[in-house]
Amino acid sequence: MPRRSVLLACLALLALPSAAGASSTQESIFQDDLQLLFSGAERRDAALAQMDDLGVDTVRLFVFWNSVAPEASSTQRPAGFDAADPSDYPFDLWDRYDAVVRGAAARGMQVLLTPTTPAPAWASQCRGSVAARQTCNPNPAEFGAFLRALGTRYSGGYADENEGGAALPRIARWGLLNEPNVGRWLTPQWVRRGGRLVPVSAARYRRLAAAGIGALRATGHARDAILLGETAPIGNTTGPLVRRPVSTARFWRALLCLDGSGRPLRGRTARYLDCVRPPRLRATGVAHHPYVRGGSRAPLTRPRPDEVTIANPGRLRAILAQGARRGRLPRGLPLWYSEYGFQTNPPDRNLGVSLARQAAYLNQSDWIAYRDRGVRGMAQYLLRDDPTLAGFQSGLEFMDGRPKPALHAYRFPVHVVRRGVRVTVFGQVRQARDGARGVVRVQVRLPGRDFTTYRSVRPNRKGFVLARNVLSRRGVWRLYWEPEAGRPEISRTAKEATR
Repeated sequence: MPRRSVLLACLALLALPSAAGASSTQESIFQDDLQLLFSGAERRDAALAQMDDLGVDTVRLFVFWNSVAPEASSTQRPAGFDAADPSDYPFDLWDRYDAVVRGAAARGMQVLLTPTTPAPAWASQCRGSVAARQTCNPNPAEFGAFLRALGTRYSGGYADENEGGAALPRIARWGLLNEPNVGRWLTPQWVRRGGRLVPVSAARYRRLAAAGIGALRATGHARDAILLGETAPIGNTTGPLVRRPVSTARFWRALLCLDGSGRPLRGRTARYLDCVRPPRLRATGVAHHPYVRGGSRAPLTRPRPDEVTIANPGRLRAILAQGARRGRLPRGLPLWYSEYGFQTNPPDRNLGVSLARQAAYLNQSDWIAYRDRGVRGMAQYLLRDDPTLAGFQSGLEFMDGRPKPALHAYRFPVHVVRRGVRVTVFGQVRQARDGARGVVRVQVRLPGRDFTTYRSVRPNRKGFVLARNVLSRRGVWRLYWEPEAGRPEISRTAKEATR
């Protein structure tokens, strides 16, 4: 038998768009507040159009509490102000958020809204400067009132004061304060009590989250995605206690009033963390930001103790299961990776990975998340790099709009895993998320040969494709998308990985 015939006989491609144990309906989440909220209407609309073209399902937005609250720099609460009524806020301060919500809805995209600090100074239960009060012990009752205003405004029936009374679109995905285990967003993180360090940020966040969940449920959002956590992946062991980040696992254990063995906290520790009668947090999901060392290492880098990255979500799930058994939250909550990415060198010479590695790591991360049935959404943080190196350089484009290789890799992911003679090819045609008809040709290039198509498969309704092969020789792979309408596209080429 000719060598090529032997090869064809040994090669078996099986399309498995809904493979067992995989998340075939996972949402693609995207966030870039600078482009969407703070760069003007023209840039906002261009960014929304680009995200739509990339195949994004959900746009994540921060609603900075102090950006819409009246007299946010005052330490005195405005007289007569009803914080639960969206019409009591200055109308023009809502405009930038309303415009993104309308623009996303017009393109068929959902919005994940994360109300977060900085808070108005008058909402703090601390003394000190305005800047210090913006993150220091926000009043849970005031936070709940703010969430009532947001829940009412984006209920689907609220008339926009500036658009001739047209109803604003409904929002059905909610976060509850960004990265509460990091001092940039919530303080104090730690205090010293009775000779021991206590992660009090978890206790404060518990009260804030309970108030926010209650407010959303009261305004008709009980069946929405109400996401507890939005936690950062890593803590510190040095630095001022007030801002020293609490490691993810420790924060979640303290939030759910559990000790290191999953038992309820007792004694002084329970009192310090307000765990004598902890509330049941009736969230409908959990959000986490599974970065690997600030977006500077490979996805499967070994995590540090108490760290939760994309490589070890089981650590977080174990804590959640322990909390559910104690009645602290519902069982089996889905996990949303609501912020994620990899920084690049250039321009970041300290934390950045190469441009090629960013593209490959993003696709490998897509594969890791896809295989996890419990992951409901996978995020990309930033369309364009932040203007300063102090920010994030995880954009798919440089600050000036020049594309990185990751832009194409995000639009058309591919990742290949070899184990012995078995090869698994994973991909996603994001722009086919709405059921666009067409086929994907899985192609391989063996040494000394051109790319050859061995089978055509159809993506599922979220654009996912999974193919398994038996092939003894190593090759380089790519996907070729041939839609019924429009131009064909070719993915980046992917080498075979071990996982």
